[in-house]
Amino acid sequence: MNYLSDKHKQLSESQQSGLMKWFGRLPMDKKAVAIGLSLTVGISSAAMAWKGTSSDRIYFCVKTPKKTLVCQDKDNRPFRMTPFYWEQWQLEGMPSQVVRDPAMGVNGLVKATNPYKPLWAFGGFLGFALAGWMLRHCQYEEKQRAVFEDIAQKRDAAKAEMAARSELLESYRDVAIAEVQLQADLDLVANDRTVDITKAEIYAHTEIEVTQMEATDAIFEAQTAGMTEQQKADYIKQLREMKTPYLQGSQTLQGTIDPNDKVTGDEQSAIAPGATPTGDYLHPSEGLALNTLQALARADSSTALVAA
Repeated sequence: MNYLSDKHKQLSESQQSGLMKWFGRLPMDKKAVAIGLSLTVGISSAAMAWKGTSSDRIYFCVKTPKKTLVCQDKDNRPFRMTPFYWEQWQLEGMPSQVVRDPAMGVNGLVKATNPYKPLWAFGGFLGFALAGWMLRHCQYEEKQRAVFEDIAQKRDAAKAEMAARSELLESYRDVAIAEVQLQADLDLVANDRTVDITKAEIYAHTEIEVTQMEATDAIFEAQTAGMTEQQKADYIKQLREMKTPYLQGSQTLQGTIDPNDKVTGDEQSAIAPGATPTGDYLHPSEGLALNTLQALARADSSTALVAA
């Protein structure tokens, strides 16, 4: 027991006997046996103290003038007293009409049947008192135990509630993690689909470019069909110069914009190869294209018709 102070401990120990300390250390089954034995002793002692007489008795009768003996009163209770009071009565002057009852005992003297009756009565009291004391001690300990039991039950209930809340939070956490994982999987699938679409677009664009390159190669092969290797080289050189029209040699920008540097109608005889019979001037690229078409027309497998 936790005492509040030394005075509290002293008072508590002074009110507790060694018997109760020994009894308090016993297990509950032995306490029950001790209480049962104490009650048995108390009941037995009380029963023994209830029956019999604790002292001797002298029964007497009163002799009437008719020489008859009256040994009982009007309530049928016998006349009797202890030897001590019988002797006192004799000393004080007992009437001659009082004689001992010859029908009871030896000359009216009946010995005590229970001379230890006071001891039995005390034993009964002691047994009942001890049993009550032990019961009171058990009740006090049970009251203390009930307080601890209540605290333990509340503690267990709190632990169970905390465990339930922890399990619920774990369930929420698992659900949240599953949602995050599902969202991540969806994002990953979306990214994969985006990558696939991008790859498809790249592949399609590449396929288009490859097709365009193949078509360009086919057009070039068609354009250069029937040409010699030298003509093909000149044609390729002409195409490169058309794509990059830079000034060549000693040509100047002023010379290119000089209005006198033009072919007039009087100078048709000086037109370079590439002029048409109608007198129209052809650009060098147009002349090259015309030469190409004429070469295609001269080919054996060509059915192209070339006009001026």
